[in-house]
Amino acid sequence: MDKIKIAYVLNSTAPNSGDSKALMSLLEGLVQKDIQPVIVAPDAKGLYLSSKRLGMKVYVLKYKHSTYPNWYSIKDKFLFVPRILGRLFLNYYATKKLIHILKDEDVKLVHTNVSVINIGHRAAHQLGLPHIYHFREYADLIGYRHFPSKSSFLRSICTDSDFSICITKGIQQYHHLSNHRSKVIYDGVKKETKTMPVGIKENYYLYVGRIEPNKGLLHLLKAYAKAQASVSSSFPKIKVAGAFSDESYSLKIKSFIEENQMEGYVELLGERNDIDQLMQSALALIVPSLFEGFGFCMAEAMFNGCIFVGYNNSGTKEQFENGMQLTGHPIGFPYNSDEELCSLLVRLSTATNSELDPIRERAFRVVNELYSIENNVKEVYEFYKQINLLTS
Repeated sequence: MDKIKIAYVLNSTAPNSGDSKALMSLLEGLVQKDIQPVIVAPDAKGLYLSSKRLGMKVYVLKYKHSTYPNWYSIKDKFLFVPRILGRLFLNYYATKKLIHILKDEDVKLVHTNVSVINIGHRAAHQLGLPHIYHFREYADLIGYRHFPSKSSFLRSICTDSDFSICITKGIQQYHHLSNHRSKVIYDGVKKETKTMPVGIKENYYLYVGRIEPNKGLLHLLKAYAKAQASVSSSFPKIKVAGAFSDESYSLKIKSFIEENQMEGYVELLGERNDIDQLMQSALALIVPSLFEGFGFCMAEAMFNGCIFVGYNNSGTKEQFENGMQLTGHPIGFPYNSDEELCSLLVRLSTATNSELDPIRERAFRVVNELYSIENNVKEVYEFYKQINLLTS
């Protein structure tokens, strides 16, 4: 059977981010069909190495987000214009190189793994190839401002060769993409399984993910400080599994921990490769993200028999709603304010298995029905076939 070559343009090669995990699971499923991935990566780390080990063709190009640079300090202000010009220059030459790669590899479709990288879109348009943007984020709501504007970006993806995959209904609606060229496909988190993992619960709450302002860790720590002060010294600790991506935010987090004498209660673990084990042993996963695209770690918690608490907004809210619609009962604990989070932290510190086991079981059912790798691969593959019919 002849293989169809599809180019995948990566946002980053960080192996533990939700977008990276979702893409690698997808690719591992697609290569079992008639798809031959051609990976385009911004560096030779992480996913580059994983893709090479799987026998995939991988190219490294130097490119940046097609967004405005961050503006956090006086230094950022002075470097703002040079950084914009630098990005434009870098992405222009990356696009030219990508065009040669797509021609040489005889690629039939370009799939960009996020919505804030535009070299794949530009190269595909110049070659008359169909292009998919994988919308995984709310972009401007979490600090990514499209250059030169969001409206110009959305206008640029309105041709007959432009398609999109949105990881939630909320993201699709936010970007006004509800038409036949856009499809909601939830990420594949784990392979379908009939048996929920059972771990011995330890006395800690868990945070998983990048540590940056929009992910809400500081909100969690403030709520935790109030909860811990209202309870005895046996109150659960917090384990934080993730890397800091913002230096100034890192200082805020560490200063807050020190000022509130929380060193004995908050463990900053850094990036970890044992997330499943951490979830299986945790009392609950806390997801305080202000605008979560999908909530990959929430779905991981469902697979691992881990109770989860989430800020009732964006993709997190959609997962709560999906669970209620499918089972008729809650699959986790949503909250709408720091005060509600504080109360939940206190409540869950003494909750019994008889209270929580039915919730774990419902969540496990939901994640297997909606967020399995098999389902994700099937839906993406069917969308590829639909695109082929529309563009051939």
